[in-house]
Amino acid sequence: MNDANRAVIADMLKNGATAAAISAKLPDVSEGKIAAIAESEGLTQAHAKPDASPILDIDPQLALALAALAWGENNHSAQIRNLAKRTRAGLTELQQYRRNATEAEKAKAEVAKAAQALENAQAKLRNFTASSGPGLAADAKRQRAQIRTWARANGHKVSNGGVIPKAIMDAWNKHRSTVPAQRRAR
Repeated sequence: MNDANRAVIADMLKNGATAAAISAKLPDVSEGKIAAIAESEGLTQAHAKPDASPILDIDPQLALALAALAWGENNHSAQIRNLAKRTRAGLTELQQYRRNATEAEKAKAEVAKAAQALENAQAKLRNFTASSGPGLAADAKRQRAQIRTWARANGHKVSNGGVIPKAIMDAWNKHRSTVPAQRRAR
């Protein structure tokens, strides 16, 4: 962007034009570049983010502080500009701390909700396993022993304990589904 265009944009900003209006008249210039020019010209309060909703009930002390910050950022004294820069950096850091605290609170609420859901699911599981009776575990153990015996008799290698491999379980399930059909055919 040349200096002439920059000067035209700065004049338009000073005359009250919004970044959107300038961007519409100068389509080759993005609103981001307009906002950057507004920042460098000290016109950021009115033009940096035109779509942002204004705060209607602003604290007068806050308004004075923002005005002092803008004045300091554009002051001819390096000492004052540096102070304004440090102040803005401090405010930015404070905003980040606030965002982090808000996100942490949301995460805590999600964890509490998930913990409650887990607790409910565990209680449901306890009720289910308690109502299933003590014979359920013994039946499962007998069935695993039966599968292992069948697997060895049919040439499969299977351990004496642990998880039964999926391939053997698939073969067992296929065997079980064909045995009743063969018995019905007789």
